[in-house]
Amino acid sequence: MKGNKGKLVAFTSLGAVLLVVGALAVIAFMHGGQTAGQGTISGKVTIGPLCPVEPCPNPRPDIYTSRQLILQPVSGNPTYIQLNPDGSFQATVNAGTYTVNLTNCTFLGCKYSLPRTVTVSPSETTTIDINIDTGIR
Repeated sequence: MKGNKGKLVAFTSLGAVLLVVGALAVIAFMHGGQTAGQGTISGKVTIGPLCPVEPCPNPRPDIYTSRQLILQPVSGNPTYIQLNPDGSFQATVNAGTYTVNLTNCTFLGCKYSLPRTVTVSPSETTTIDINIDTGIR
């Protein structure tokens, strides 16, 4: 009987560990997979117009995937977020205040639209949309 009691204690301990791990997994799922102190930043960069009065060539030039959003925290290393082909982006980052900029932004409107400041809160989604006028008319 004594051997069975040891097995029962080991089984109960394993059950408690699995219960805790399961509870943590549910909490992480409810927070979108974010760990404590992280939030989501999402939005869209719009760059245009791309062509003067005449229609743009078809297919249109890819102006987004060659660029990345730069999130520079008050202290520490920057985070780079790749833009999707339509200019949209989404990433999980550490909560905090960031200066937002864009790589290879040489259009006329870049100096008017950027840099921007954004604050990402823990377990929340922060949306920032950036519109850049190229100056092409």
